[in-house]
Amino acid sequence: MNEATIWVKNPLAIFAKNSDGGVVIQGQEIIELVSAGKTPLSQIDEVYDASDSVVLPGLINTHHHFYQTLTRAYPEALNKELFPWLKSLYKVWAHIQPEMLSVSRGPPLSALSESDCTTVSQHDSLFPGRT
Repeated sequence: MNEATIWVKNPLAIFAKNSDGGVVIQGQEIIELVSAGKTPLSQIDEVYDASDSVVLPGLINTHHHFYQTLTRAYPEALNKELFPWLKSLYKVWAHIQPEMLSVSRGPPLSALSESDCTTVSQHDSLFPGRT
């Protein structure tokens, strides 16, 4: 099945050289940058008027611990500085089971996607040797 080719046309702002006229996207890939006042060379299936939009690259979070979502509201850890916070939570994290990690992924992934984060490096230090 061929994926639609979409021209994100004339964005209000974009941070890419020679692309003031927008970008052409096919599937998950930018296939063409369009200079101001030009039209795409590619065959276009759809046009998105981006004149009120800012085009940004997906943001990258290089360090996240999804399992910490499970203890976000743990009373003993609330409103503490880093090291007292860690000390109060280590004893809880020591009892997290592998299947709990699966449950812990949903909320942070939702929050990351809402903030335009497209890539994340997730660190599970609870179970050394497991991926």
